[in-house]
Amino acid sequence: GKVKSNKEQMTVRLSGKFQSVEDIQKMILFSNGNSPVRLGDVADVSDGNTDQLSLCRLNGQEGIGLRIKKQSDANAVTMSELTRKRLDELQEKYQDIGVKFTVATDTSTVTMESVNAVLHDLELAIFLVALVMLLFLHTLRNALIVLVSIPASLISTFIAMYALGYTLNLMTLLAMSLVIGILVDDSIVVLENIYRHLQMGKNRRQAALDGRNEIGFTALAITLVDVVVFSPVVFISGVISDILEQFSIVVVISTLMSLFVCFTLTPWLASRMAKEIKLEEKKGIFYRFLHWFEQLQTRFTEKYVSLVRWSLSHKWIMGTAIVVLFFASFGTMALGIVGQEFVAQGDQGKFMLKLKFDKSTTIEENNRITLKIEDMLNQQKEINEVVFSNVGGPSSGMGAATFGSESKSEITVMMKDGVQDKYPTIKYMTKVREKIESSFPGVEVRAMNIGMIESEEAPIEIFLSSDDNDILLSEARRLKNYMEGVKGAKDAYISTDDVTPEIRIELDRNKMGQLGLPIAVVGMQLQNALSGNDDVKYDDNGQEYGIRVMVDRYDRKNLEDLSSMAFSTNDGKMVRLQEFAKVSMENGNGSLERKNRANNTTLRCWVLGRASGNVAQDIETYLKKSPLDPSVKLKWGGEVKRQKESMGSLGTAMGIGIILVYLIMVVLYDNFIYPFVVLFSIVVSLVGAVLALSLTASNMGIFTMLGMLMLLGLVAKNAILIVDFTNQLKAQGQKTYDALIEAVRTRMRPILMTTIAMVFGMIPIAIAKGSGAEWKNGLAWVLIGGLTSSMFLTIIVVPMIYSTVDTVKDWISSKKIAKKLKEASSEA
Repeated sequence: GKVKSNKEQMTVRLSGKFQSVEDIQKMILFSNGNSPVRLGDVADVSDGNTDQLSLCRLNGQEGIGLRIKKQSDANAVTMSELTRKRLDELQEKYQDIGVKFTVATDTSTVTMESVNAVLHDLELAIFLVALVMLLFLHTLRNALIVLVSIPASLISTFIAMYALGYTLNLMTLLAMSLVIGILVDDSIVVLENIYRHLQMGKNRRQAALDGRNEIGFTALAITLVDVVVFSPVVFISGVISDILEQFSIVVVISTLMSLFVCFTLTPWLASRMAKEIKLEEKKGIFYRFLHWFEQLQTRFTEKYVSLVRWSLSHKWIMGTAIVVLFFASFGTMALGIVGQEFVAQGDQGKFMLKLKFDKSTTIEENNRITLKIEDMLNQQKEINEVVFSNVGGPSSGMGAATFGSESKSEITVMMKDGVQDKYPTIKYMTKVREKIESSFPGVEVRAMNIGMIESEEAPIEIFLSSDDNDILLSEARRLKNYMEGVKGAKDAYISTDDVTPEIRIELDRNKMGQLGLPIAVVGMQLQNALSGNDDVKYDDNGQEYGIRVMVDRYDRKNLEDLSSMAFSTNDGKMVRLQEFAKVSMENGNGSLERKNRANNTTLRCWVLGRASGNVAQDIETYLKKSPLDPSVKLKWGGEVKRQKESMGSLGTAMGIGIILVYLIMVVLYDNFIYPFVVLFSIVVSLVGAVLALSLTASNMGIFTMLGMLMLLGLVAKNAILIVDFTNQLKAQGQKTYDALIEAVRTRMRPILMTTIAMVFGMIPIAIAKGSGAEWKNGLAWVLIGGLTSSMFLTIIVVPMIYSTVDTVKDWISSKKIAKKLKEASSEA
């Protein structure tokens, strides 16, 4: 308040706050004459810290763990560089007090390694494609005419990426690496046809014009089919939409640019630089090798033409053989040889050990055992360093947002470089886990492989809900028991089934009433004694600190201490807790989860050595045979949920893509029948794609499905080349059989050139190692397998289907003519 007079006024401030720890110690609690009882006489008053519930260590040294996360629209690499720069500045600023920052993990490092690896793949792909061009076109001059389409298309793509605000990231660079073989595709087709016209004796200018005009429609069809399969990606939503968007747009832009180049730059360069050489007149080892290769190619073409002749005469035999091959290849998926997963984790040589002790374990005991485990790990020759240890709770990932537990710890371990090549991380961490569990009985250990995407989410998550909690837990335990026996499933547990040791206090209300002890008072005093009361604050120059009042830790160690705890009654008497309550040690129930007013529980398990999709299939098969109680509802979560959503979206995109491919060819050919023939090339390509996954032990994931989507457009090329040229020859008066044989013979060379160029361009990606390789390997193998099987089988299947369709078409036409003649004769 204020004190006022006629002339002035002054504020009144009551100064009674504690100024020091000594003031608190001297505070009088009770006074009887000249013998006051001060707080310092009955309590230990000190300036200290709150009880330590967790601690962090980096390579054995205690410190403070700091996790820095980027915003959703931020660039991880840029953020990492700026953060490291800022940390260096802070370290220099506070070097007098010994502050030191050490980066334990940095996800941008893996990203940059992946980007550099893709750049290396890109360079190698260009070299291999150049080698293929030189092999088929015989001179460096002719090869350069085709290869110039690569920089011309990529430069245009870079300009478009800049306009769209895209960056050179893992997905855009991967798209460029995969598209190298596609960029030369159109130019190969055009230049090969120009080369054929040169061999007819035409001059370079006329050969360039006639060659481009003759094949231009085919090149347009090939490119539009390549591009249109990515249109459905626009309608995909969810997790994979962001992954696919930039990849798809880069592929589309690059492919369209290559079409523009093959219509303009390629024929222009051919009219001035194209050179026809006769290999038999040239000398030297290189030309002799090229001459041998040309003879080999000629013999291969004639052998294949003979096979096509035989197939056209024995359609049922060849057709049956191809159908059997198709179903046999997909049988590998049914047998589990090709697994299903969301994204391949790969092997980064890094894993995490999650330690779980008995719930009654203190932070001190937890820390003591964790230190011993760290020492044991540091003695292993395969381990480089224990990167980060967190005792008392989660340090990263989704768990970072939750409270830790004094009975849990986690240790992040990095293996030495190259060790995982001989000793895979999954096998090694399993061995380490078994060693810890045998050396430290009572410690539950969960080992997690840390891939390119660091996540602590369990691959298998099953959400169960029911109104009856007993039935819910019974069914959850039954399902958990089955999951523990499934191959590849590890560490299955139920979120609400943890047994927690607890001290239970049962109050005697009658005695409490006689003693004058309200329940609220007893509850409040127990809370103050065990957890403390910090309502009072200590002011230190404007900075407030809590003053916590609680029972000494040595007087609340066990059941006996709690039973002997004294309480003050209304008349001032002191009574012990055991006088009016029963204090006992029991095991408490697990936590309760509720959602939409129903009881919920979650089953989680990790997967080792097997695809998560296959584990989920085993669980679904079991549930079909032994269904849950009707009152229990089941819902999938985790990686399996994302996998199902993504696979469904990509499957829909593939279906729409096939329809769009058909409609594009209907428009181009102005015919509904012959585009149907081209679609059979997609079917036979799937044979090679699935077999490639089987032979390379790759799983079906979102990136391999993306490869399947790309395959739809790429494999139609071979069929378009054959169908288009057959139609041209038929228009010139040739019969269907002769036209098909001549089309196979004439178009075999561009088919071989384009397919081999694309396959060679993707080999570096398929066999790549290092960061991010696990993502792109499967994608490249799908494309290589699909293109290879398409090259060999399409040349057989398309003439068979074309011939059959033409036969049926002629039969229908003859019937119509016969009917009209009959009607005309009857009228006459």
